[in-house]
Amino acid sequence: MSSKESYLRIIVASFLFFYSLFDNFALLTIFSVILGYTGVTRYCTIYRIFDINQKIALETIYLKYLPKYNPEPVMILDKSSNIIFKNEPAKKRLDKDDFFKEINNSIEIINDEKTLNIQYENIDKKVYLINFRGVKKIGYILAYATDITEVLRAEKEIIDIQKDVVYTMGAIGETRSKETGNHVKRVAIYSEILALKYGLKKEEADLLKLASPMHDIGKVGIKDEILNKPGKLTDDEFKIMKGHASLGYKMLRNSDKPILKAAAIVAHQHHEKWDGTGYPRKLRGEDIHIFGRITAIADVFDALGSERVYKKAWPLEKIFELFKEERGKHFDPKLVDLFFESFDEINEVRLKYQD
Repeated sequence: MSSKESYLRIIVASFLFFYSLFDNFALLTIFSVILGYTGVTRYCTIYRIFDINQKIALETIYLKYLPKYNPEPVMILDKSSNIIFKNEPAKKRLDKDDFFKEINNSIEIINDEKTLNIQYENIDKKVYLINFRGVKKIGYILAYATDITEVLRAEKEIIDIQKDVVYTMGAIGETRSKETGNHVKRVAIYSEILALKYGLKKEEADLLKLASPMHDIGKVGIKDEILNKPGKLTDDEFKIMKGHASLGYKMLRNSDKPILKAAAIVAHQHHEKWDGTGYPRKLRGEDIHIFGRITAIADVFDALGSERVYKKAWPLEKIFELFKEERGKHFDPKLVDLFFESFDEINEVRLKYQD
């Protein structure tokens, strides 16, 4: 029981004891002694029978370890992940107790005093970040919940803005060389398909899809007479043209935003080749970032199949022959295999977003 109740019991017991002696009331004397004893020992058998001891103990733990009058949901869980205490905000806002069964090995969390974060959405579509913290001293898990709905909404808005900026910048780079916005859209979706087939996590595939439209952003720094020359480039002109990979990287490398960091990798490495004969750094094999290797296939496939100022579109059969020849040379052999395995899906995108 709490210190406050303990002192109150002792005071009331003392008063009743002296009153019983004055009134010669034996039962009141016995009751006062029992009451005083429970106050001194802070233990009550009646409380134990009705499980009040544990509730009071948990309330004491709550007040000791958690902020008093916490306006956010707070809970206490036992070693079996059962919720044994909820404050009022938790009762009102966290309405799916079975959600917490996802917490595995609660005993380990308690004994090792680990922390665990889980996102939880209630029936009102409010999202909470719940921090579970094992406390070995008391043998329970304390859970603190914070409403992050607005934070997530703000983050989504920022990401959406980044998407728009990245796609627009990518389209600007392609427009400089007389290409269409559908080119960057196709390359983005091809890249996503290959990333998932390769085994990348969905988050990584989504990131690559957003970043790949920036692969040729460095073209904004290439002169029009080279960029749109309707014939074969001279050696000097081609050397200048190759500079777009480094230019794009330099434009993006200082950003700490995940999308732009990924875009910097793609811009820098999408012309590297598996056998080390690419540019600008002659990287070889898996030294080339997977984002660069995937975008290389997506970009070359779409570029060959599209009409440019310096060439006609290639038929699919001719592109397939080239990919087979360049397997293990220009392209990652595993990705070439995945390209052919996934071609029906890729072709649907090609047909849907034709120029």
